[in-house]
Amino acid sequence: MDNNSYRIETQSSVGIPYDNINWYDIEGQPFGTASMFNVITFGDANNIIDVSGAMAVGGDFVSPRGMSVGFGKNSNLSDTGYSPDAVRFLVGGNVSMAGPLVVVGHVVSNGAFRTASGSTYLIGKDGTPSQVEELEYLYQAADGSPYWAPTDKGDHYLIPSYDARRYIPASRIRADLPSFFQNARESIVDYKNCIEDLEVNGSVINNFHEWILRGNDPQQNVFLLDVRPNGLINKGIRAEVPEGSLVIVKLRTGKNAHLQYGLFGERKRVNHTLYVFEDATNIFMEVPADIWGSVLAPQAMFHGHPTGGHVSGNVALRSFAVNAKSGFEFHHYPFIGGVYCAGISPALPEESEIFPMPELMPIPLCPECPEPPPCPIQPPCPEAPPCPRQQPCPEAPPCPMQQPCPIQEACPEALPCPIQQPCPEPPPCPSCPEQMSCPPCPTWPLPLPCPICPEQRPCPVYPEQRPCPICPTCPEQMPYTEYVPYPVRIPCPEYPEPECLITPGLIIGCIWGCKCCNIHKWEIKLYEICDEKKVLLYCDTVDNCTQFEFEVPFDGYYLLTVCPCSTFCMISRCKPIITLKNVGVSNFMME
Repeated sequence: MDNNSYRIETQSSVGIPYDNINWYDIEGQPFGTASMFNVITFGDANNIIDVSGAMAVGGDFVSPRGMSVGFGKNSNLSDTGYSPDAVRFLVGGNVSMAGPLVVVGHVVSNGAFRTASGSTYLIGKDGTPSQVEELEYLYQAADGSPYWAPTDKGDHYLIPSYDARRYIPASRIRADLPSFFQNARESIVDYKNCIEDLEVNGSVINNFHEWILRGNDPQQNVFLLDVRPNGLINKGIRAEVPEGSLVIVKLRTGKNAHLQYGLFGERKRVNHTLYVFEDATNIFMEVPADIWGSVLAPQAMFHGHPTGGHVSGNVALRSFAVNAKSGFEFHHYPFIGGVYCAGISPALPEESEIFPMPELMPIPLCPECPEPPPCPIQPPCPEAPPCPRQQPCPEAPPCPMQQPCPIQEACPEALPCPIQQPCPEPPPCPSCPEQMSCPPCPTWPLPLPCPICPEQRPCPVYPEQRPCPICPTCPEQMPYTEYVPYPVRIPCPEYPEPECLITPGLIIGCIWGCKCCNIHKWEIKLYEICDEKKVLLYCDTVDNCTQFEFEVPFDGYYLLTVCPCSTFCMISRCKPIITLKNVGVSNFMME
């Protein structure tokens, strides 16, 4: 596992590049590289219909329907966008889907891959002329058509799967997915253990319908909710902390955590809220709840509600399971990071508008010294003029016949060439000025002086050790008498039986209102399941903020249904806000 700090400046904050599928720790970020994924599971996951960010599954992903990934919170790519290299759907095992898979980004799998023929992937353009050939290589299929090619859609390429199931095998890009998910699990578990050791610095106000978390730390506020042994989280969670500070909620629930309230957290603090399930191995969403904040539970399996629900934030789980007909979703609200844990300084968040940080004063640098001016170039010496050529002597005229020839006068000697004057020596090059030395740069920050040690106290003077007294003479040994023990029955004290927190045979609950914020009357029906048939036991009509109570035998299978009365208009946002105060039966379901 790479423990170096990692900051991704050039890639999108959603997904990781297909040519660098490696794990990196990010300073101050519990999710590390997984912060680029909306949700990461280290085991299997199934039946999710929509992930607005990116998704990583360490095991298998199975669904009888289709799924969309990477379209953003409002399905307009406003917070994801096209990317030429980002992997938005990463699976370490097999993929088996009866419906189409539509992803804004690349798809990489390490096992068998089966999806419907309408599966498509939207890939951003990088502006290089070879991108189409590279996409053809990445998504080639042995049973595909020879005429298949990526489709140019103007601002992006489309990878269609009309002829064959297309995806990027991990071996094709030499990605070691088992190591990636193993390193991810170790890193996230280490950070979770570190957060569990953080000292609680906030208080919890326990009201009738909500927990109010109050803290005044401007950077991070740590709270503890201990709901053991039953693990019932049946109230809302709301924080009152300084604007921009972190809200870290440590939840101690025991083995099973039961989410029985419709709203947890606040949308305005979603990027700054982290829920840490310390000891739960199963998290049951027993109502279609909205969770605003990130969930850190790498050791737990999350059971979604059969009718739906959503988590808005980063999520790290052991595995995820939900009913095949559920509409469960994960929304892209990444955790901002900046957690102070075990003396680790947090990294500055990239989006300052989400988590503003004070500007840092620049460290003074040593000024650069000026370069010395170049020496002037010495001009060359002038060449000496050539010596004049010696004129040849004139020839003597021919002598007339029988006349003695006059004595030819000797040719005057040629004048010697003037001595070439030597070139004057060039003037010496002026010495270059000495380079100014830079003053020493100050050490930043300046080290604090060591504290003055207190004077050493003198060793205490101990009194002299007294001599040991002389041992007396042992008396003569008395004859030994053997005693045989005889058991005597002693009555056991009577202890009061522990108080049971749940009354058997009673189903008690209360409807507080509707998510549409209108006032409804509600029709409540209780069925008993016998031989896979529903038998109606009770039918009652209640108002908002009204308690209902049914008395039934403890051993049995029961189904509770809650819906608005037929005299009221029901809209898509109509969902009851309900709490169950006592469920005293062995098997119970609610829809």
